[in-house]
Amino acid sequence: MFLQSLSLSVLWLLALSNFATASGAVQHYDGFQLLRVIPQTLEQLAALRNFSEHVGLQPNSGAEVWNFRPFVGQPSEFFAAPDNVKRVTDFFDDNRIPNGVLVENFGIQLREAQRKFILHDPAERIRSPSDFDLNRFHPFESIESYLRLLAQSHPNFIKFDSIGKTSEGREIPFLTLGYPSKTSKKPALFLDAGIHAREWIAPAIALHFINALINEPKFHSLLSDIDVHVLPSLNPDGYTHTWTKDRLWRRTRSGPIKSNSKVCGSDDSDEEEFCYGVDPNRNFPFHWGQAGVSKCPCSQVYNGERPLSEPECANLAKFISANTGTIKAYLTLHAYSNLIIHPYGFERHFYPENVAEILRVANSMAKAIVQAGGEKFRVGSAPDILYSVSGSSDDFARSAGIKYTYTMELTSGWYGDRYVGFVYPEEGISKEAEQVLPALLILAEQVKSESSGKEAEDQKGIGGQ
Repeated sequence: MFLQSLSLSVLWLLALSNFATASGAVQHYDGFQLLRVIPQTLEQLAALRNFSEHVGLQPNSGAEVWNFRPFVGQPSEFFAAPDNVKRVTDFFDDNRIPNGVLVENFGIQLREAQRKFILHDPAERIRSPSDFDLNRFHPFESIESYLRLLAQSHPNFIKFDSIGKTSEGREIPFLTLGYPSKTSKKPALFLDAGIHAREWIAPAIALHFINALINEPKFHSLLSDIDVHVLPSLNPDGYTHTWTKDRLWRRTRSGPIKSNSKVCGSDDSDEEEFCYGVDPNRNFPFHWGQAGVSKCPCSQVYNGERPLSEPECANLAKFISANTGTIKAYLTLHAYSNLIIHPYGFERHFYPENVAEILRVANSMAKAIVQAGGEKFRVGSAPDILYSVSGSSDDFARSAGIKYTYTMELTSGWYGDRYVGFVYPEEGISKEAEQVLPALLILAEQVKSESSGKEAEDQKGIGGQ
C-alpha cells in the first residue's frame, strides 16, 4: 500500500525551514553527515554538553544529537545539515575535541536502506498470523491486522483492544496476553514501543515479545500467573509518516502549530513557521517542562502546549492510571544507545525510594542480554547516563505508582561495521530479539513475584528536590 512512496528516498532536513514543517514533500538528506566526537577532558565534556543542549533545543541549529554519552573518553554522535557541518566541526575544533565523520553522505546510505522495501508486497495481505514475517519491518496497518488475527487465533488467552485514537484518527491497538484467573486479578507487565516514530526496531522487538509469549514455553508459562499488555506502536501517525514521507520523523502528527520566532531563536522576528507534532516522550504531566524540552513548536523535543496535549499520551496515561492496582512493571522500548534507563529523568541524583531494587532488576536484565550474546547495556537514570528529560512516559508511570519502570534503548547504532543510527536494517531484527528477549523475561518473572494486592509504593524520592 505504500510501495510507490517507498521507492523514493525518504530523507529529512534539519534546517529551520524543513525541520518539522507542514511540507508534504518527501524529505531529502543528501549531504547530511553523521559526526563523531570524543571528549578527552572534563572541560571538553562540559563544552560538549552545553553544545548538545543548544542543538537539541533550537531547531535552527542545523544539527541534532543522535547519541550523547556524558563521559570522558566515550563517543557521541551528531547529525548535521550540509550548510552547518563546518559550523559544527569548527566548534569541536575550537574546543580541541577530537572528531571525525562517520557517514559522509547520509542520503546515499538511506536510499540504499530504503530500496529493500520495494520488495514488500504493496497490498501486505495478512490473512493469518503465519503470513506475518517477524523479521521484516511492516507498515502500521499490517501490524494492526496481525494483532487482530493473533487475538482471533488465541481467544482463550489473548485479547485485542485499543487505548484510544490518535490525532489523525487511527486506533492505538494493544494485546493483553494471559489466562483468566479464578481467584483475583493478576499482576501485570505493560510494554510499549514506537513512541518515537523513526525507531523502527522497537515495534519489531515488541512483536517478537508477543510471539515468544505465545510460542516459547518459558515465556508462555508465565501467562497463568501474570497478564502482559503489549502495545507495539504508540505513535501510529508518526510511524506511518516515516513510511510515506520522512524516514527520520520522530514526533506525533498533531497541528500544524505556528512557531514563535523569539521562542525558536530565529533572527527574523517576522518569520512565520508552521510545524507538526510534539515529542510524545516530553508530553506527560510528571514534572512537565522542567528539563530537556523546548517551547519551540519546531523543535524535536517540543513538549506541547500543555501536558497530555497529544491523544496518544493522554490515552496511555488514562490506561496506566486506571490499572495501577495490577500493573507492577512498565517498560518502553526506544532506540538507540544500549541503555536501560530508570527514573527519574528530570534531575540528577534524584531517584525513587526503591532505587536499589530497581537497579537490581535492571542489572539482571543487562546481564541476561550479555549472556545471550548481546552487547553490554549501561544502567542508570537518564541524567546520569544520557541527558535530562522531563515529561517522559517512564517517569509518569513511576509517579502513578508502578514499582518498576524502565526505558530500554535498543541497539548500539552500529550494524556490523556500518553506523546506521535510527535506520537499523531488518536483517538485524532476529539477532536483536534473541539477545533482548531474555531481559524481558527477567522483568516478567519479577512481575510474577509481585503480589497483585500489594499497595503502591510511596513516591517520595531520595536526594532532595
